[in-house]
Amino acid sequence: YYLVWDVYQAAFIRGVAGLSANIGVVGPIWFRTSAFEMPALPPRAVAVFDVQPVRDAFYNTLGTDFDYYTPEVVCKFLSDSYKVVEGGGCKLVLKRKREIGKLIHPLYRNHIKELGGLASFVEVDADRDAWQVIEHAIAVISMPFTSTALIAKEMGKPAIYYDPCGFLQKDDQAAHGVEILCNIEELGAWLSKVLEKESASEGKHA
Repeated sequence: YYLVWDVYQAAFIRGVAGLSANIGVVGPIWFRTSAFEMPALPPRAVAVFDVQPVRDAFYNTLGTDFDYYTPEVVCKFLSDSYKVVEGGGCKLVLKRKREIGKLIHPLYRNHIKELGGLASFVEVDADRDAWQVIEHAIAVISMPFTSTALIAKEMGKPAIYYDPCGFLQKDDQAAHGVEILCNIEELGAWLSKVLEKESASEGKHA
C-alpha cells in the first residue's frame, strides 16, 4: 500500500509497481525538521528555497557528467530572486535545504555572505521547519524540483519553480503541475501578479 503526495507520484508508482499496487493520494505527508518555533518573519516575506552546491571534489566522486546544482546556477537563482523580491518592496527569506558543513561550495558560501549584508535579505536557520516558513510567507520561489513548491501549492500559497538558466522544459513532469519560470522577466511578472492580488485582498479586508 503506497501513500503518495499527488497524482504525479501515483502515476510514477503505478508505472513501477504495476496495476495491482494499492495507491492512496493523501497530499504532502507532514513532517518537521525542528521542534523550535519559527522566529517572526518580516511583512511581505517571499520564501525562497534553494539547493546548496557542494565542493567539486564531491561531484567528482559521483562520476556524473552534468549536475544542475552548480554554484553558478544556484547563485544566479538567488541573485535574480533577490532583485525581483527587493524590487517589489518585499523581503527575501532564504531557507536552505539542509546544513552540509564543510561540503558547501566556497563560491556559494561567499555569495550568501554578500546577500546577508543587504537590507531585504533574511536567512533562517537551515534546520528550521520549512512548513512554518511557507505558512508565514506571501509567496514561494523554489529551485527545481524541491518539495517546498508542492507544500506551498497544497497550502494555497502562490508558488513557482525558477530555473534561472532556462535548462529545463516547462512541461517537465517532475514539476508536478507547478509552473516553471525560466528568466528574470518571467519571475518579475509573476511576483507583480502575486502582489496585485495581495493588495486587492488587503483592500477588501480594510
